Amino acid sequence: MNGPLMLSAIVRGDRNEAISRIEAAISACGWLVEARAFSGLYMSFQLELERPRMSDFARRMREAGAALDDPSEAALAAAATDTSTREGAVAAALGVTFPDGNPDQRQVIPRVPG
Repeated sequence: MNGPLMLSAIVRGDRNEAISRIEAAISACGWLVEARAFSGLYMSFQLELERPRMSDFARRMREAGAALDDPSEAALAAAATDTSTREGAVAAALGVTFPDGNPDQRQVIPRVPG
């Protein structure tokens, strides 16, 4: 596998509640490295999934109301069954679209002192 797994999901409903559920799904299977919001319609999560718990990630995302799309589920299943290594973590990038979100939502960037 070259580079991180590229995963995608679409979530309807309250964006803030969905983000909390997605973060819980990530934490149950690995670690959240970074989360970055792009307006109220899209968010990118950088994560690492523990190999022994990778096969649970798609299910946890469905339970969170953020089902992965078919290509993402296929990529995740292939990575989970990769027998070259059973230890460590797999880097992944998860892009989540919030069609019910606010396209005009602004992200506050704190000032850097100095």
